Amino acid sequence: MKHRLGLRLLLVVALLPVPLLAQAEEPLNIEAERERIARERAHHEAVFLQAERDCYARFAVSDCLQQARKDRRAALDPLRRQELVLNDIERKSRAVQALDRIQNKVSEQQQGAIQRQAEPKTLAK
Repeated sequence: MKHRLGLRLLLVVALLPVPLLAQAEEPLNIEAERERIARERAHHEAVFLQAERDCYARFAVSDCLQQARKDRRAALDPLRRQELVLNDIERKSRAVQALDRIQNKVSEQQQGAIQRQAEPKTLAK
């Protein structure tokens, strides 16, 4: 079980694009990464549409279309994995922010309770 988890973690790190790994020390601009992924996806879709048009001009359409779809999947799968990593980063970031808000709220309530306990004692003296 531990071996599989380590293998998955290694796989996720290996699948991260080089720009994401290079910017690990800097804050990640998720919106810019999403725009980059969208541009690359649009490019690969355009390439696929052109390949599809070329396939219909040939005699062996089915094999050509299968290869074009295979090529498209090979190009789009890494983009999908990158998008999933971004989604995971965003989700974890929102969870950390929510925990911080909860912790701040609890600490404010505790401070208010301490102050309320301290007030009657000062009035009694």
